Amino acid sequence: MQAETSSPISAGHGSAVDVASPRIQRRNVVALMGDYVLFGMALNILNPTAMPPDFVAQLGGGPVLVGLAGLLWRVTWLLPQLIVASVVNRAPRKKKFMVLPSLARLGLFGTALLMALAGPEQPGLLILALLGGLVVLALGDGSSVVAWTDVLGSSLKNEARSQLIVVSQVLSSVLVALLISPLIRVVLGPQGPAFPNNYALLLAIAAGLLAVGLIFLSRTVEGHSPPPQDSPDLRQYARFLGRILREDKVFRTYILMRFVYDLAAIGVPFYIVFSTTQLGLESAVALSDQILLLTLAGIVSALVFGRLNARTGPRSVIVVAALSALLTPLLILSSSWVGVIGFHLLWIVQAFLNGAFVPGFLNFVVEYAPEGYRPIYGGLSNTFGALALLAPILGGVIVQQFSYQALFAVGAVLGGIALLLALRLPEPRRLRTSPRPSPHVEMGNPAAD
Repeated sequence: MQAETSSPISAGHGSAVDVASPRIQRRNVVALMGDYVLFGMALNILNPTAMPPDFVAQLGGGPVLVGLAGLLWRVTWLLPQLIVASVVNRAPRKKKFMVLPSLARLGLFGTALLMALAGPEQPGLLILALLGGLVVLALGDGSSVVAWTDVLGSSLKNEARSQLIVVSQVLSSVLVALLISPLIRVVLGPQGPAFPNNYALLLAIAAGLLAVGLIFLSRTVEGHSPPPQDSPDLRQYARFLGRILREDKVFRTYILMRFVYDLAAIGVPFYIVFSTTQLGLESAVALSDQILLLTLAGIVSALVFGRLNARTGPRSVIVVAALSALLTPLLILSSSWVGVIGFHLLWIVQAFLNGAFVPGFLNFVVEYAPEGYRPIYGGLSNTFGALALLAPILGGVIVQQFSYQALFAVGAVLGGIALLLALRLPEPRRLRTSPRPSPHVEMGNPAAD
């Protein structure tokens, strides 16, 4: 369980620092919030589930490649986490594993330059540059987030962490609505640079925001989070993970729910393409409207999730997110009959999916995982979901063989299953004062099975 941070630590310059002191708490809030907000703004520019599929479709890519472009970010973001978790969990200091992989953000400057130099007559190179740049960024951030989860728990008190999440999400959403959405409409519109320089400019701006965010992140003072003495080494690691899955019924239900929840996103990469090919919207309008609606609704979702998280805990956030996973494919289905209003409504609901990861899924792991094992539990839950994210490739096949409507119907069924599983989850905070339905894995010798 999550413990309040109170132990003095070394700040890296030989002196002991009480991370629970008000001064260090304020410093950590500013450092983590600065990166959180700037990363959120950059991610809205990159829009990895919508902008890459639209970019590929403009260059003549088929449905399967469009589906691949939409899932590439999440898959490559998740894949390194299970391996990285073992290393991070055994390390006495976690901060370097958070900061060093984040240097991959700087590679986005090179991606922007390559796209500008390639020109519109080389569609294959443009697609490779964009998708390659996103893969590098996702691998770096996916490796970093394992340690970030632990640092978030060890460097901030519970109240400060909850406030950080709410304020950061609201501030990021406001800045995206005021700055990022109009910027994208201008840059991708007829008055913006010619293709592909318009996309190269957006990537360069995103890279700049990420670089400044990295400076903020590096200012975090890490809390006390020593590795447990019985943390499994690489030889024991696979058996230890299997033991968690066998014996921790609550966490097994959570992982299964995450798997189906991620699987329900099978149609997300095709929402923008559907709006431009079936509903007649222009790409610049569809993308900017999407970001604006996601942002405005994101402010509401951040406030709602902040209230839910503070009053009841992350399980309530997960239930709302699962309900949203059921509603979004139903809304895009409805747009075939009601027009663009269905397309616009789906992004309002989608905002509750996008805003649920930190206060819901990530915070569930932070509060539920045994102290000292957050990296392993976080890496296991995130990496297991990577298998589900191959679904958009199957989605491309469904579109080719059947229709967009069939694809969205499959997504709705999966969203309904995810909701049923979410309702079976307990609230981690209640498990602190009442017997668990199944105890955590015994943290003795993992190889003793």
